[in-house]
Amino acid sequence: MIEGKKIMIRQLELGDEEYLYKWWNTGEMMEHATHVFGVLQSKQTIQDSIKRETENTNLFPENKRFLICKKDSFEPIGEMNYVGWNARNQKCEFGIKICEVGEQGKGYGKDALYHFIDFLFRFLNLNKIELTSMKDNIRAHNLYKSLGFKEIGIIREACFDSRIGQFSDVVYMDLLKREWIQIKGRI
Repeated sequence: MIEGKKIMIRQLELGDEEYLYKWWNTGEMMEHATHVFGVLQSKQTIQDSIKRETENTNLFPENKRFLICKKDSFEPIGEMNYVGWNARNQKCEFGIKICEVGEQGKGYGKDALYHFIDFLFRFLNLNKIELTSMKDNIRAHNLYKSLGFKEIGIIREACFDSRIGQFSDVVYMDLLKREWIQIKGRI
């Protein structure tokens, strides 16, 4: 497990489909990712996905999901993942959501992200972490910048946005390991 000051990050387990089903199928929760109706996946589909992931014995899988839990109660409040781990180019992309709306804005996301970034650089021996975010997700951009991410550019009309029924721009950001090493103690 990855331990922060306020959070614990743990691997997904069978049974966690209950949380993901609730979170992923709530339009309010998934709206920032352009899924205004949620992802419309069944509990069984999510459970099957978790089962495949937990049965993967590869120590360094290309994609991996985690739950964010409050440290004091171990109550799940969100999720994070990395995707597209590329060993040759030493990079991957990540995602994070504090899914329990009442727990947002309390510092859990920053704490989780700080420790997850450090984990990714150290465990996967990365040189770079990348992310994309909808252009209008200013709150997320501010969080990423506070942890050292740099805005690299805009990917024009990169994502179909069901909120407005048309394609929208996406912000591309990244963080290099050498930059992380310089700033992590100051955050």
